Order: sequence, then C-alpha cells, then structure tokens
Amino acid sequence: MTRLLRGALVALVVAGQAAHAQTTRSDTDAIKEAARQFSAAYMRGDAAAMVALYTRDAVIFPEQSHAISGYDAIRQYWTIRPGRKVTRHLLMPSHVEVDGLHAYDHGTYEIAGERDGKAWGPFRGKYLVVWRREPDGWKMQLDMWNSGPEPKP
Repeated sequence: MTRLLRGALVALVVAGQAAHAQTTRSDTDAIKEAARQFSAAYMRGDAAAMVALYTRDAVIFPEQSHAISGYDAIRQYWTIRPGRKVTRHLLMPSHVEVDGLHAYDHGTYEIAGERDGKAWGPFRGKYLVVWRREPDGWKMQLDMWNSGPEPKP
C-alpha cells in the first residue's frame, strides 16, 4: 500500500470516528430528552404521549407483573386511575450507550404522587431501556424497571 493511500485511509478512519462521536453525543441528548418527555407526560397523566415514545413492537416489564406488549395494553398500563396522580417522576441515567440503531440506557428513577388526596413516595428504583432509532427519532423498544433498596438512615 502506498504511503498516500495509507494516509488517506487513516484520515477517513479518524474522520469517521469524529463523526460517530458527534452522532453519539447528539443521540444521547435526544434519548435524555425523550426520557424527560416521558416523565412530563406521566406527570400530566397523558398515557397517549407516553405510548408515542415506544416502538410499535415495544415490550414493558413492570415490577411484579408479566411482560406487556402492544400499544393498547401499554396505554392501559400507563393510564392513571381517577383519584390518583404522579407528582414527581425523574429518570437519572447512569449510562447511555449508542450502538448504531440501538441504544442502551440504565440508571435510577424516583417517583411520588397522590392517591385520593394522600401523598405517597418518593420511591426509588432502577431501570433499563433499550432504545431503537426510528425514522421519527429514538423510541423505547424494551423498558424494564424495579424498586431499589430503601435508603439507609
């Protein structure tokens, strides 16, 4: 391989790595923004907006429940019953890794709310989301969470 060809290949590899790093940062920001939108929709009680952030073939894995799939079933799960509301929902990502068409996001969450006028929470736990790049942005394909240990006094 000639020196000129080798230099051109090195330049292409370096340029490709820089472009990938930029894409990863903007993808990570887009995923974090989608997570913020999810939390905001949850606190508004907007199950339709929450479901819009999932892929068509999404599966959720709630704590102490069977896996739930399909838009209608997922919307039903996220629909808040009368007399209840979520007053706080915060996702705190520990790590987001973008790998082409998928991204892996894990971290902790905090949730609080009201039931018939009585406050509950905050409760904390951990989550894992597999995101998929769709034509209209990043969507959750697999969503799993469970409660964490109680905070130490």
